[in-house]
Amino acid sequence: MARSIVRRAVFAALIVALALPGATLAARPIAAFHDHFTDSFPSDICGIPVQVDLVASDNFFEYADGSFKDAASFMATYTNPDNGKAVVVSSAGTVSGTAVVDQQANTITFGTTYKGLPEKIQTAHGRVLSRDAGIISFRDTFDLTTGDFLGTEVTIRGPHPEADADFALFCDVVTGALT
Repeated sequence: MARSIVRRAVFAALIVALALPGATLAARPIAAFHDHFTDSFPSDICGIPVQVDLVASDNFFEYADGSFKDAASFMATYTNPDNGKAVVVSSAGTVSGTAVVDQQANTITFGTTYKGLPEKIQTAHGRVLSRDAGIISFRDTFDLTTGDFLGTEVTIRGPHPEADADFALFCDVVTGALT
């Protein structure tokens, strides 16, 4: 039974490997950007003065059809200088996006999809306070003439407590951990 599973996995990997060169050639980026950096600076988060220590890595690709893919990771440590308490906010995964114009409807829709770990908040000692993971997609539609926002559609797969809380959870969690 185990050999059968291994054989199927090897066969599937071989098919993917043979199919990728054609797919890769069809979707070559017209622009690519890579950066890795660290920084440290004072800031304010949710009304609390903090020292920020940041490490980030980014690989951004733009395609001829106007779409993009961004594979990135970052880790920011926010330390309250008054009491030494700290939280670590991290993210890793890909963000991809498209823009579609519908001339008949006179609209433009931006689709943005996050895959991976959009946000994890934890104490400096590792206890996880909040974690968004999986896939979350936004489709935001605007009027082409006026630029007015017409609406958004959100698709969620995986736990996304920050999105479920209408993006208000962050400050609740961070404030509680830093004070």
